[in-house]
Amino acid sequence: MDARPDLVRVRGELDLDTGRAAELDAALRRAVTNPDNPTEITVDVSELTFCDSTGLNILLHAQLAALSHSRTLRLQTPNPQLLELLHRTGALPLFTLDPSPAP
Repeated sequence: MDARPDLVRVRGELDLDTGRAAELDAALRRAVTNPDNPTEITVDVSELTFCDSTGLNILLHAQLAALSHSRTLRLQTPNPQLLELLHRTGALPLFTLDPSPAP
């Protein structure tokens, strides 16, 4: 995972077994709560191969934190599996989606 103030990149699988959940949660929390960061934070999920409820909960908590800090959290280039997970859980309308790749 890569992180900078306006972009967090997630790669590989994001589930309870991989151990990346805590790292992503911390990176997103820093991105959305730091008052010096931009108001728009992009989560590049173009290289995310799988996301389960653990990853979904992290994204939802990050979205709530972003809203409470007057920030926008964008999901960039979500794969079909993530889109289906968001759709089936009713979470899809909660996110701004950006289909273009990150610079």
